[in-house]
Amino acid sequence: MSKLYVLNGPDIGQSFQLKEGANNIGRSLGNDISIQDRTVSREHLRIVKKADGYFATDLGSQNGTFIGGNYLTPGVEVEVKEGVPIAIGMTVIGIGETSLSQMMPFLDSVGLTRETGNGSGIFVAHKDKTNQKKLETLYRVSHVFEQKLPLKDALEKVLDVVVELLVQVDTAAFILIDPNTTKVDLFSHRSKELAGRPAPKFSPQVVYSVIKGKKAVIISNSETEEVENELAVTLKTNGISSVMCVPVISSSQVVGVIYLHSLKNPYGFGMEDVSLFEDIAQRTGGFIQYSQYVSELSEIMEGLNP
Repeated sequence: MSKLYVLNGPDIGQSFQLKEGANNIGRSLGNDISIQDRTVSREHLRIVKKADGYFATDLGSQNGTFIGGNYLTPGVEVEVKEGVPIAIGMTVIGIGETSLSQMMPFLDSVGLTRETGNGSGIFVAHKDKTNQKKLETLYRVSHVFEQKLPLKDALEKVLDVVVELLVQVDTAAFILIDPNTTKVDLFSHRSKELAGRPAPKFSPQVVYSVIKGKKAVIISNSETEEVENELAVTLKTNGISSVMCVPVISSSQVVGVIYLHSLKNPYGFGMEDVSLFEDIAQRTGGFIQYSQYVSELSEIMEGLNP
């Protein structure tokens, strides 16, 4: 019989045997499985073990349940595969040992195996739902890339996910370059309009710094950064309070960046956010490699056709 593993949160490291039939999960000690996390409802989730698999139902919880990054409508039973992350409150759980081998490295890479919320700026408005938001962001981004769309279409859909979920971000952009010439090959962005004027698209100085240095740049508050920081001075001049820019690497070369800024929200980004977007950048780099392969293969096939 499979076990339920607690992958993060106050009860991280614990495991519980799943019995045949219904297993009620929540904060109350009267549940079959009690999770001591104040963001978990007293009666939060039911997992039923049937002959053909596991099925989960949210019991009308306050903070909701996310399975594989997708919101679970209360009262609706859905099948749950082993190894798929289940976020309840600020705790992530999983069924089966594959949860440990597959999900723990992923959760650690984006900061979900330690206390979250304080080191994240873009999720501060959803402090009790940080884990769900991170999982939802990553899994929706992964779903976009799984569709094997044309590169520009895929990047635009990813930006739609980012600006929808991360409400404090005023501008989000992908800037892809030719690694040999550093000229911009593709620029796609989403920006909000403020006070009737369009927001600045991006800071070229920050982008150049990331491409040249091959590492992420964060400026939390352009008003309080040291005067010697020329990037902070430039951001202040352009009315940008905080910025985060992460390199996209493909075939060991910097092929672009993911760029985000906030105009009126100082301390809009933290180190947890860098971990999250480094993961997205890695997925983007892999998708770029795939897109180049498909393009080259199409050219070869066209050359073979009479």
